[in-house]
Amino acid sequence: MKKLCLGVITCFALMGIFNSCNKVEPDSTKFKYALNSGFPRFEYFSVDALGKSKLDNSPLILEDIEGQHFISKTKGANTSYFIEGNDKKAAWEFILTESGFNLKSNFVKNNVPWDIKFDQHKNHMTVLGLIPEKNKVKTPCVMHLPDMGSFKVRSQQVGVLDYTSCRVDVPQKFVQISFPAATKEQGSIEYSFEIASIFPELDKIKGDARFDGFRIAFLNALQVNPNIQMLANNSSSDACGFVQYGYSEVALQAPPLVDDLRAIDLVGMTLDTYLSGVKSYGEKGYVSDAIFESDLTNWGNQNASLDTYPSLLIAACNYINGSGNKKWLKTNYQGIEKWANEILTRDSDGDGLIEYGFSGNSGTWLGDHLMRPANWWDCIGFGHKDAYSNALAYRAMKMYSKINEELGEREKANKYDAFAEKLKSNYYNTFINPETGVLAGWKSEDGKLHDYYFTFVNGMAISYDLVTKEQGNKMMDNILAKMEEVGFDNFELGLPGNLIPVKASDYTHHDPRWGGSLTDETNEGWQHYENGGTSGNYEYFTLRALYRLGRKADAEKLMFPLLKGFEDGNFQGVGENGMSKDWRTWDGECWGYEGYLVDNYWGVLAVVENYK
Repeated sequence: MKKLCLGVITCFALMGIFNSCNKVEPDSTKFKYALNSGFPRFEYFSVDALGKSKLDNSPLILEDIEGQHFISKTKGANTSYFIEGNDKKAAWEFILTESGFNLKSNFVKNNVPWDIKFDQHKNHMTVLGLIPEKNKVKTPCVMHLPDMGSFKVRSQQVGVLDYTSCRVDVPQKFVQISFPAATKEQGSIEYSFEIASIFPELDKIKGDARFDGFRIAFLNALQVNPNIQMLANNSSSDACGFVQYGYSEVALQAPPLVDDLRAIDLVGMTLDTYLSGVKSYGEKGYVSDAIFESDLTNWGNQNASLDTYPSLLIAACNYINGSGNKKWLKTNYQGIEKWANEILTRDSDGDGLIEYGFSGNSGTWLGDHLMRPANWWDCIGFGHKDAYSNALAYRAMKMYSKINEELGEREKANKYDAFAEKLKSNYYNTFINPETGVLAGWKSEDGKLHDYYFTFVNGMAISYDLVTKEQGNKMMDNILAKMEEVGFDNFELGLPGNLIPVKASDYTHHDPRWGGSLTDETNEGWQHYENGGTSGNYEYFTLRALYRLGRKADAEKLMFPLLKGFEDGNFQGVGENGMSKDWRTWDGECWGYEGYLVDNYWGVLAVVENYK
């Protein structure tokens, strides 16, 4: 087995320390690379689109190469690869440019693709582009390396690239993009790679380094899984219908990705997949390749979790508003209306609040996939009247009512608006806990409130105007006071979803690894995963609530450390204990499993909304 790393070209130009021999002087603070001398591929590849010289991480997977061998010739910063025995025409050329680099392929017999393969333990690269079929992506597209930067990828000759990913650690999780070699018919192909940091330009924060975390992390909330043709948890993980609304909110605020490709187009692509009948986690019939056979999952004896259809409906409304695609709306109106009407059917007692099919009573959870709770927080026993899902349903109904009003469907608009207003009229009184002064997470069928100082529930209710300003201020006073009382202040790691331990009888997973405890009197799982674990997930709603209440100082006390956490890469990768950084204990110990979870980055929205 030949050890090709010995053939890495180490001249200064190829290591990103550029000279001016070709009159090309790109910013060496943004890009560092090395090329293999005997095969057309990178041996080192790192980018820092903000130009801060953070170039120590090269997330490449370098597999042994067998078979075809090449000879490379370097002139200045450019390198040409010739197949052995044919030195007349370069099979591949690496060409440095002022904005990045180009790869050029010429037709030569027995040529090979130029592959770039990334180790997901080092970086969860994703390709943001339209997926016409499984494991293919259209050009132009964006190759995004979270916490590092992006490359705008273009080709005049090639319209579709191979894009694959695998979440299984045998031998390691990977994401790969492949650039085909030129064919006899094409003669030559060129691919251009433009280094970019893609985020909304906001006048109020120009030159303010405190917002660099926002700049480098803005696109982190969007990852396309090529295996399922949808926006997903990450580029090799599950798609979840109940978070599509969050992706759509980020996509609405994004600048164009590359040329005519917009982030909102990725939302439309994902919605098309759902509307075609494809299921996601959160819906009955979804099959997962990871944890359990999800087709057996019982979502409260209903078609989906309580938050899935509100999420999909919000995403559809955002796509309609953001794309202006009236033809799409006309084509898919019936499918979207089906989601809306499914929400209406969930109000089983006529009080305007939607109910889940499981009681949410303490001690009723089996601890397996046969009983899943009502919403995203799928280890906590949300059931019956769920404050989170009802807040989402309210927003969905208000948005969909407006869509119908704009279509001239006044009767339908009034129906959905009336439902939303009835929900709102009963929301606060149903969920407020007079003993704590905050909203409980759910009211179970036996009439009891289940209150663990849920930060996201209270933040969302304020964000969506389900409470008055006076009520909201009292709720946030109590949340912040409790946070100080329990001693949480490690804000660079995000926020806990709950500030006091969830009892074993209210937790769906009994294993402490997933936050469960053995009894109501013990707290073995406290701060593990969803039971008080800290993350960026849903902190956006706490930030949004504080800004809406005019409490800028309180908001910035949480937000600037979060942005620093984004910049430092606190939410991606694996800790010393082998668990991932997307969930932590309050002192920073890792308890996640995804390796990368896009929901951690929704906090970028708080910047867009409040610093325009």
